[in-house]
Amino acid sequence: MIKHLTVEGHKLAYQWINDNSCNPEKPVIVFLHEGLGCMKLWKDFPLRLCRMTGCRGLMYDRYGYGESDKIKGPRENDFLYNEAASVLPELLQKLNITEPVMLFGHSDGGTISLIFAALYPERTVAIVAESSHIFLEPVTIRGIKQAIFAYSNNGLKEKLEKYHGDKTDSMFYSWANVWTSEETAGWSIELILPEITSPVLAIQGENDNYGTALQTETITSHVNGPSKLLHIPDCGHIPHHEHQETVLINTAEFFAGQFELV
Repeated sequence: MIKHLTVEGHKLAYQWINDNSCNPEKPVIVFLHEGLGCMKLWKDFPLRLCRMTGCRGLMYDRYGYGESDKIKGPRENDFLYNEAASVLPELLQKLNITEPVMLFGHSDGGTISLIFAALYPERTVAIVAESSHIFLEPVTIRGIKQAIFAYSNNGLKEKLEKYHGDKTDSMFYSWANVWTSEETAGWSIELILPEITSPVLAIQGENDNYGTALQTETITSHVNGPSKLLHIPDCGHIPHHEHQETVLINTAEFFAGQFELV
């Protein structure tokens, strides 16, 4: 059941997963969606992972997405940092999640999960960072420009409207414009990666049109906790859909290996 609460003055939609079948002693898995995503675009992946691990899961639509409030005005180029530093902690506090959590973040959501772990190591059990962005590569900008073209010419807008409704234009252009702006050209979170002491599984599709293996290799070479790489051949930007079984098995084993989830 989708519910709403107010965080930083905006109404956000959220949903619990596996709430009745979980082991209450295990940490909550928080799912953080991609830059054009929302709860519904996760499809059955969160439920399957939660059932495999016996954990309760939490999904939410960030401000401007899905069933949350429509964004008003442009995004600032520190919007991912603010999500990790302020929005997510307030959301967890209002939902009475006081124990450390596990994070599964995809794309922008993966970046948010890494920033959160760097800022709040005591609140982070483990991170799965899938298709995350550590810095902007030329391929990243090309991918965003291709998405802008597809939005105007190849039906991407109509596909996204199924999930974002009348907020689709504001959602898309607030995302696309901030990543292609001159102010964001030198964006990077590389300097805060050493603050991460929680175990990290970094996942990357080898054919990702938004980033290369340099992203995951930078994560694992810079964090100060245990880390593991998973590069998936014949896979694009959304491994948890394109190769769902591989991602499920590796993620469940990663969590189990670190925290004895059964």
